[in-house]
Amino acid sequence: MRKLKAKINSLKTRLTSVSKEEPLNKLSLAVIIILDLFVLTLVFNGLNEHTQQLTTANEYMPAAAHSIFIGQNWTSANRISQLQPFILSDRNNACYRYESPFEESRIKLMHPEARRFFEQAKGLSKDKPLLDLFLSRQKTVEERTRTEAAFDKAKKSYDTQLLENIANAAKTDSNATSTTARQYAQKIDRLTGEIRSAEQQINAHAGIQEIWKTVSPDDATRDQIVSDYKRFQFWFPLKELLWQLVFLLPIFGVFYWWSTHSVKKEKPIQTLIASHLLVIASLPILLKVIELIIDIIPKHFFKNLFRLLESLRLMALWSYFVIFVSIAVGLFLVCFIQRKVFNKQKVMQKRLAKGACISCNKQLPSGAKSCPFCGTSQFVKCSACEQETPIGGTCCIHCGARR
Repeated sequence: MRKLKAKINSLKTRLTSVSKEEPLNKLSLAVIIILDLFVLTLVFNGLNEHTQQLTTANEYMPAAAHSIFIGQNWTSANRISQLQPFILSDRNNACYRYESPFEESRIKLMHPEARRFFEQAKGLSKDKPLLDLFLSRQKTVEERTRTEAAFDKAKKSYDTQLLENIANAAKTDSNATSTTARQYAQKIDRLTGEIRSAEQQINAHAGIQEIWKTVSPDDATRDQIVSDYKRFQFWFPLKELLWQLVFLLPIFGVFYWWSTHSVKKEKPIQTLIASHLLVIASLPILLKVIELIIDIIPKHFFKNLFRLLESLRLMALWSYFVIFVSIAVGLFLVCFIQRKVFNKQKVMQKRLAKGACISCNKQLPSGAKSCPFCGTSQFVKCSACEQETPIGGTCCIHCGARR
């Protein structure tokens, strides 16, 4: 424990000073801080780009595949409407930065069943007669939607006129409105018939019949897909951490070697810079490990604990546990701050450095041995040379002996 504390103190010294004889200038400190932030930004950007090479859960099981195989939301009633955006995605694209769902590099990352669906959809999207059928259906559906909106508007207008006639016992010409609504209704029926005809032709296509088999897996296949997806999600956090460490550890190793080498060669400025960079390289590693712990413990350990507590009807114990842990963490933080960060010795040193009373913190007159405000003595006899030295100092101002 003492060795660890000595190493931490040594690192702290290397981070805040060039050497015992040469204090760190504020301008130099500002340059170092800017360098730290710049390097830290570069490290996180590089880490993000490196992590993106890893297959995520959304890439392994895209939203459409999740809806098909996990949620089983594609039914015989809506599957043509669900498939249509895929078949027409490349054709309907109007975005410069558009990314096709059928890119080979993306399909390779998917679960085998999801991959099969996307490959089949990709093949169908290149079938010109089938593409024309989907385009025709798309235009007819859009026209029917507009007609239905116009029909609803005409119907509301007709109903309003009818109510006014009843209320006012007056006759207004509602026949024109009624005729318009009837024409819209007839058009809707005609368009619905055209949509059904297009869907019959689509369903008769051999490729469509094959893809319907893919999107309607049996229970055993669906259970296997869910099992594969859960297994992928379970191992992904650990796999992600290991992949990130592949990027972070070489950087940490280089900075660690440079820091150690600079200390051995007694190069103070290089030691200062290398120590800061070593801390910068350590931060992402520490954060990613903590992130993994936070991700795994609640989702895996606490999950079983909650089940046990619920089965025993003892969920209140979890609240007690959280309360006691919070109190313990609070006590530890307060003790640490009071004992290590703002302890009495450090407070006196700060007051001594600015020429204030070590007790009441009011400014002392030049050469004062006692505070004129609270009467506290500011000096004590050195045990080595027997001369008076400031109470807050670590060493005697006459002989340099450590108090």
